[in-house]
Amino acid sequence: MKSKIFNTKRPNCYARKILALFIFFLTFFTKAFGEDPFIPALSSRNEHFRQFMGNLEKSYMDEVRGIKIIPHIYTYTAVEKDTLMKIAARCTIPLETLALLNDFSSPEIEIVGKTLYIPAAAGLFIKDNPSSILEKLIQIRFPDYKDFTAIQLNGKKYYFIQSERLTPTERAFFFDARICSPLPEGVLSSAYGMRISPITGEPLFHKGIDLAAPQGTPVYACKSGEVLSASNDSTYGNFIILQHENDMQSVYAHLSEIAVSAGYVRSGSIIGYVGTTGLSTGPHLHFEIRTNGKNRNPEDYLP
Repeated sequence: MKSKIFNTKRPNCYARKILALFIFFLTFFTKAFGEDPFIPALSSRNEHFRQFMGNLEKSYMDEVRGIKIIPHIYTYTAVEKDTLMKIAARCTIPLETLALLNDFSSPEIEIVGKTLYIPAAAGLFIKDNPSSILEKLIQIRFPDYKDFTAIQLNGKKYYFIQSERLTPTERAFFFDARICSPLPEGVLSSAYGMRISPITGEPLFHKGIDLAAPQGTPVYACKSGEVLSASNDSTYGNFIILQHENDMQSVYAHLSEIAVSAGYVRSGSIIGYVGTTGLSTGPHLHFEIRTNGKNRNPEDYLP
């Protein structure tokens, strides 16, 4: 009887196939959840940057075809002279796409030395729990944002709304980095700091500045923001507090009339009118700036 010959190589063949499949799926899921290579330089000479541009080109083609995109996410450390705008232009992606994925609420933020996430796709990113005013505005527009493609980055979950861009109102909040005057005209009648209170005659720290103006003069939002409070008390009279990005607040007090109640206001929009309510000796606007819960001298911020 002939002895049987067993093929001892077949298990190794199966093992290689299983290993290849494992590597394939591992690579797929790694890319799907945003851990693509680090780009050392935004140059066509760099292999990873060329790979990024190839993935970006494919995503733009898929966008035209209506194909669902799972964005590849690369990382890059900003060097001297880099700005968010320059990086977005070099990578040919919308500025808001880059900013939202990196939790930047303004295009003018300092980024040198920071490691950024760069997506090889165009669209809007929104965090699992929106925190900035810009993110909240996008959430209002897309209440079902959690139905979109989700990716995990550094312990945070982001949802990718492909092909979308900021609306004019959202862009106004995003590009609103400056602070404008809260009055069309006014006279500085009392500065920030220690002073003799005109009410009690005692030394008292003045937390803002007083701008004298005729009764009924319109009061403007000095910067785009969210209405945190629009109320009345015995000291400030009719007052408004606006919440801005980067933990900044502005306060408007002694108003004759409040013209907002809730929601979001754009820079330069009318929010109230000069008055003399509360502890006041005449028509004026008491104006404060607060950052991280502390009062600052408004003159350091105003143009």
